[in-house]
Amino acid sequence: MPREPIPLIRQGGHIDAEKLFVLSYEGIITEKKYFQDFRASEYFNNNGLIEIVPLKRPKDKGSDPFSVKKLLNEAKKEYGFKISDEFWLIIDRDDWESIHKLSFDDLVTECKNEDNFYLAMSNPCFEIWLVLHLKNLSEFTKEEQALIFENAKIGKKNYIDILVSQLQGGRGYNKRPNPNIYLPLTKTAIERAKSIDNLKDDYPKSIGTHLYKLIEKLIDNESPNA
Repeated sequence: MPREPIPLIRQGGHIDAEKLFVLSYEGIITEKKYFQDFRASEYFNNNGLIEIVPLKRPKDKGSDPFSVKKLLNEAKKEYGFKISDEFWLIIDRDDWESIHKLSFDDLVTECKNEDNFYLAMSNPCFEIWLVLHLKNLSEFTKEEQALIFENAKIGKKNYIDILVSQLQGGRGYNKRPNPNIYLPLTKTAIERAKSIDNLKDDYPKSIGTHLYKLIEKLIDNESPNA
């Protein structure tokens, strides 16, 4: 039986999917494009059991992660989410520090109190996931790693945006990841992210990302190019 329509989810979501991955992310361009491209690609585990549904956040309901999590909780109680569905908060460290100025540990505690809420924090930001597709962190000097971690503004762009452009061969980076560059290297990025992750930490305290934990669930391991 199809599920009851869920107003929080944008049109086009498959509300009758057996399993839903509800993704909420702070970026309005990069993350949305990345996951849309991933879902449409041969690398996505599109066997009818998994559906990615990015969350549409009403402007008057707040966009910080605590507000987003509250919004998801309300929807989970009211609509037809299943116990197998997963809710993922995709968060950048630099936005958390510079914009929200809230306790990330408190958010970790809140999510741990629920069986199906997960965090995928990137330190310093989502673009470190893109970097790991193209280069291993160990290949950067200590000075370069310090610049990545700080991710300061250089002119009008952040350091890591300039770095992504350089790693792409100087073709520029406009916050819209080219799927032809990144998707074929998804497994490489997963392994590199794992290699720098401290499994004891609930989120990366130094350079790294927990996006790989989500992508591992979504990737089609039987794809010939995966």
